[in-house]
Amino acid sequence: MSGASKSGTTKGKQRAGKERIESLGIPKSKWATWWDRKDKAEWSLRVGMTLIAACTILVLCFTWKPAFSYRSGAIPARDLISRVDFQVADAIATGDLKERRRREVMTLYRNSPQRLEQLRAALKNRLFLVLGAANYEQLGKEERSALTEFYEGSETAPDGESPAERFALLKRVFSKDKDLATLEAAVDSAMLKLYKNGILQAPQHPPEKGSQRMIRVFTGDQTDEAVPVELSKVIIAEAGNQLVKELRDQFRSRFPGDEGLIAADMIGDWLRTRLPEFETLKYDDEASQKVRDQAAAAVEDVMMTFYAGQTKLADAGQPLTGRELGLLRSEWSKLVESMRWGDRVARVAAYAGMIAALYLLCGSYIWFVDDRSLLLDRNKLVKLLALMVVTIVLAYHASRDAWRAELVPLVLASITAAVVYGRELAILLLASVCLSVILLLGADIPNLVVVTAACTTCTLLTGRIRSRTHLVTVGLISATITMFTVVGVGIVTGQTLSSGAPGGNLEGMLSGGSLNHVVNGLVAEAGWAGVCILFSSLAMTGLLPLVEKAFGVQTDLSLLELGDASHPLLRRLAQRAPGTYNHSINVASIAEAAADAIGANGLLVRVGAYFHDIGKMFKPEYFIENQSAGINQHDSLQPAMSTLVIIAHVKDGADLARNHHLPEPIIDFILQHHGTTLVEYFYREAAKRSEEDPNREAVSDKDFRYPGPKPQTLEAAVLMLADTVESASRTLVDPTPARIQGLVDAIAQKKVADGQFDDCGITFAQLHRVRQSLVKSLTAIYHARVKYPGQQSA
Repeated sequence: MSGASKSGTTKGKQRAGKERIESLGIPKSKWATWWDRKDKAEWSLRVGMTLIAACTILVLCFTWKPAFSYRSGAIPARDLISRVDFQVADAIATGDLKERRRREVMTLYRNSPQRLEQLRAALKNRLFLVLGAANYEQLGKEERSALTEFYEGSETAPDGESPAERFALLKRVFSKDKDLATLEAAVDSAMLKLYKNGILQAPQHPPEKGSQRMIRVFTGDQTDEAVPVELSKVIIAEAGNQLVKELRDQFRSRFPGDEGLIAADMIGDWLRTRLPEFETLKYDDEASQKVRDQAAAAVEDVMMTFYAGQTKLADAGQPLTGRELGLLRSEWSKLVESMRWGDRVARVAAYAGMIAALYLLCGSYIWFVDDRSLLLDRNKLVKLLALMVVTIVLAYHASRDAWRAELVPLVLASITAAVVYGRELAILLLASVCLSVILLLGADIPNLVVVTAACTTCTLLTGRIRSRTHLVTVGLISATITMFTVVGVGIVTGQTLSSGAPGGNLEGMLSGGSLNHVVNGLVAEAGWAGVCILFSSLAMTGLLPLVEKAFGVQTDLSLLELGDASHPLLRRLAQRAPGTYNHSINVASIAEAAADAIGANGLLVRVGAYFHDIGKMFKPEYFIENQSAGINQHDSLQPAMSTLVIIAHVKDGADLARNHHLPEPIIDFILQHHGTTLVEYFYREAAKRSEEDPNREAVSDKDFRYPGPKPQTLEAAVLMLADTVESASRTLVDPTPARIQGLVDAIAQKKVADGQFDDCGITFAQLHRVRQSLVKSLTAIYHARVKYPGQQSA
């Protein structure tokens, strides 16, 4: 026997054995039952979406890092000791060192040597003016004045000599033409350093902006070519003396004899006395600032070392300051850096377990207590997960010490959840979100109490939004409650007490006289919490239309606007199908009262009733309420065709509603208000004709039923029943209360027997209250009227 035949025989025996076991009727395990389900792929997709949401939280909230939970002003209950060795730059010491480097830097001065050329030219002009005369008697007034400049104020010229003698001395020293050229060369050589280094009367920069001993001098714009110069050597007082000395040395080698030195002193004194008028150096603050910044930037940080288990970072009972927070953050950063991969994975796994537990809690509540469609409908599940993920991530990042605004996304989510999912589920969702945020932030129980108080208050107060000021009222009340909660929690935990309050409790606070600290600390923290909540409530008034559109819900405010009789669809319905319009108005009236009787949304039912039959506008004459007496369009049609015309108003109405951007809840009313009920009149007519003609095929009721779906909500169920009984009540010849009661009961029982209420979750007790309300409303409509004397019967 071959291997293939053996394999086939084995599989056949296994299949036969499996069939024999199944024939015993032993129930399978839940896991095996789920595995055999055809929709397990859909459930796997839902689980995958949940995992993606959880991973998003884990990644965006950096769960592999320990939380940094310290905030400015917080009072640690114990001394905070470093957990790792780390170093921190000493900002004060580093700042002092940088400032010292700034003061020591050589500042930049721009040199303009062309001004000394002007001084040199002036010397040449005045000296040549004097030497141009052949003798003293030929000197004019201008020449005598120029001569006087060379000996008046001279510190080195001999005393007692007359102007004529000084003139004669100059003529003897510079008697030849070449002597004048030699004079120019000597002056140029003596002034060479002045040309190169420049001169100034006094330092133009203060001591804190640079060295007072050395500077750097540059010409033009070439700051890179600046040369260091001793500041004292370019001060005019010192530079002038040096110039006279240099000039004497030049004259000594070029004009031998004592008279040459006397002439050198006369010319040197002339130049020295005029130097202040020809200052060549100017302080360049912009270029010097760059140099100072470069010098400061080149300074390395002065480091302080902290040792694990030894160095204290903050004292117990003392509010954390900016310096201590900086140390704690540096220690935290070093701790994160030193973590091993195993530690990081363990932290992520711990947070993942926490998130999974909260997801499972919320999912179980939704599945067993609330609306299962939130889990069964893929779009609803995505929106639910998105709301939780976005809220947690935003709250995590908004909690930074600079902002402390985690209440803003939490309050926005609270109001959104209350509007979309109702108060009960919203409280559970936000409790889970608040717990997640607190754990991710590493915060303590007092913080959990505060955020839970804010979210719970907003959720409970939101309710039905009938005006734009409602959310502002919610914000004011919630802010007040939260502010008192902050104060109470702060007093109980001692987090707002100053270091002077012994014991860190209320008694110590009062005895220690730290009431001012409580006022400053508590009120500031409580006030900020109130501001965040008020801001959130105001922002929600603008975001409300976006929330309604995104989640497919309607608030009372938008429903009131939608139910305005001036709506284009309602006006068109009144014009084209007045009978249908009046029917819709009556249905809205009785359905709203019935919905309110069981705690459903009566306003939503009323607005849905206004629009539930708008599809009849396309062929209004085919519906009895719009037909004239004796004219029935269906007389010329086969029952099957008439049924198609009647049923079409549901699809036509939904298409018309979508075209006019009506919200999904209203479209659901249009699609569900007939459910899968039987168009009974035409079904019976078709069955009758089939019985009369043996050649006709048997009639199936499936061909005469509305496509559905059946009502999915209490509101849709109420509208279905109200729509049916309002139409049927018009057929009563004598609508007495008893007959109305019998009609309503019969219709309700028929709907129940037909399974129309199987998907909406309505109970028999609720159905009983709906029936009572409908009977009461219809009795009021068809109440008995007094016949006046002489009045003819209608």
